[in-house]
Amino acid sequence: MTEATAPKEARRRRERLNDLLVDTFDAILRIEEQSLNNRITKGCTIAEIHTIAAVGMYNKDPMGLVAGRLGVTLATLTTAIGRLEKRGLVQRERDQADHRRVLVSLTKEGRKICRAHDMFHRQMVEGALADLTEEEEVVFEGALSKVKHFFDDHVD
Repeated sequence: MTEATAPKEARRRRERLNDLLVDTFDAILRIEEQSLNNRITKGCTIAEIHTIAAVGMYNKDPMGLVAGRLGVTLATLTTAIGRLEKRGLVQRERDQADHRRVLVSLTKEGRKICRAHDMFHRQMVEGALADLTEEEEVVFEGALSKVKHFFDDHVD
C-alpha cells in the first residue's frame, strides 16, 4: 500500500466500523424488543424495562440516583415511575431518615421483569461471543472498553 492509498483505506475502514457500530446498536435494540415482548414483561416498552433495570432488583434508592443511572431528568423519571407504579411494577416511599427524599423499589412483578431483562442480556452476550476464541474475546473487551470510554466522556 502506498502512502497515497493509506488515508483512503483508513477512511473506508472507519466507514465500515461506523456501519458496524450503528447496525449492531440497531440490531441489539430490535432483538431486545422482540425478546422482551412476552407475558412476563406485560407489554412494557424497552424504555420502561430499562427504567425497571435501573431501579435494580433489590435496591431501594432515591429517585435522583435512578435518574442519574438512566441519564434522564428527575421530572422524566417521575413520569416514568408514575406509570410503572400504576401498573404495580414499582413502589415509592418516603425516606424515613429524610422525608424530602423519595425512594423507589421494584415490586415482585417488577423483579420478574428485571430478571427477564438480565437473562436476555446474559444470553445475548453468550451467543454473540460463542464463536470467539478466548484471545479474541480479551482483545474485543479491550477495544470495546476504549470505545465505551470515548462515549462516556462525551455524554452530557
